Amino acid sequence: MSITVKEILHLILQGGPGFCQIAITNACNAHCRFCNFPQVPSASRVMADPGRLFQGLAALKQAGVQYLCFTGGEPLLYPDLMPALARARDLSINTILCTNGSLLSPDVIKELQQVGLENLIISMDAPSATQHDRHRGLPGLTEHIRDLMPHLRRSRLNPVASVTLSRMVDDLEGMINFLASLGFQRVTFSYPVTRLHSSYLGFAEHYSVDFSPEELHRWFGRIKDLKASSPLNILNPKLGLTDLQRQLEQRPGRFPCLAGYKYFFVDWDLNVSRCQYQSEILGPLEEIHHLAPIRDGCQACTIDCYRDPSVYQYLAVSVADGLAACRQGQWLKGLGSLLHPYNFLSLAALLEGRHWVRG
Repeated sequence: MSITVKEILHLILQGGPGFCQIAITNACNAHCRFCNFPQVPSASRVMADPGRLFQGLAALKQAGVQYLCFTGGEPLLYPDLMPALARARDLSINTILCTNGSLLSPDVIKELQQVGLENLIISMDAPSATQHDRHRGLPGLTEHIRDLMPHLRRSRLNPVASVTLSRMVDDLEGMINFLASLGFQRVTFSYPVTRLHSSYLGFAEHYSVDFSPEELHRWFGRIKDLKASSPLNILNPKLGLTDLQRQLEQRPGRFPCLAGYKYFFVDWDLNVSRCQYQSEILGPLEEIHHLAPIRDGCQACTIDCYRDPSVYQYLAVSVADGLAACRQGQWLKGLGSLLHPYNFLSLAALLEGRHWVRG
């Protein structure tokens, strides 16, 4: 998608692009043990109202959201997914789709390409086909994904593997090599959660993801160590991992979470929350452009969807804050923000995260 100089300047003044994650359905065809979506009975399955969703997409654009992730449940079960992606494309909103991959096919891939999907994320759970398929409850899933890789490459939908840190992935190097054998070139690690306070169901109090702070600290360190030698591009920024280690050590973080300011979560009832962790509903999606921004330096969780991008966007927010202070005549405050040393760390992380751009 092209972007004009005027739009770039506007983004700089606004502190960079916004991001929103929309769970368009609570229906899922998988049976993962570290997730509560499989517990939703058929009678309680919800699909987001398409009329409200389309109206909400326009509101997202007005709110400065440039990146939109469609998730679920399983978003490919949503009957109006393709029109929603096409509408986002027409609004010049970059789109991401998170899926388990079971409902992908050559025809679906072609449709996704035609409606302008920018990034495809496929969940992978274990370093073998047997383990992954058993955990998902979808026999043959891994070979299905392997078979589709040539179609995805031809469509320039070079997928990102999303791996939840769990006890099924004790051998990180083995997991990376398994993903490479399937044809993946990029991977992002999702940080485990056993409790959420919003309506989102992507969590479970399961032993496979129930880690002590010390265990999580070691996990983050192992990912950082692996980044230098991995044959796949690991998309989690080192600085983000280090900041979460600081949090686990009960030390102050350097990069405040931007959820509620630049990042938002929307459920299948199209209610807006600052993130998946917090329970407060801020309003309906159609009114997201009228919501008051929240900037309170929250460190309540370690959800990668919000914490990792907050490292990337620190620079843009800092520059916007500095320019705003200078316009108000607060020159010392403005210069302090513009020249803050964390800006250079954020820039380094942003360069590290360049592989999010599809190849």
